[in-house]
Amino acid sequence: MMKLTGKLLNGMTFTETFDGVNDFLALQQSDFNAMADEIEVAEVWIGEEQLDFTGNLGQLYDELMK
Repeated sequence: MMKLTGKLLNGMTFTETFDGVNDFLALQQSDFNAMADEIEVAEVWIGEEQLDFTGNLGQLYDELMK
């Protein structure tokens, strides 16, 4: 399970849940992106562990692909 909280430019936040990291990566690679790369990441949980990450969704994608 992967839970991501993002922050939009207008200050609003939202939370999306994915089956796991691979689900998030697959959705971002598809023709229909799960979310825009420019969205700021406020918080990411992978399973029971909070990921120490600062940046946007594009940068998170790159980090998780390593």
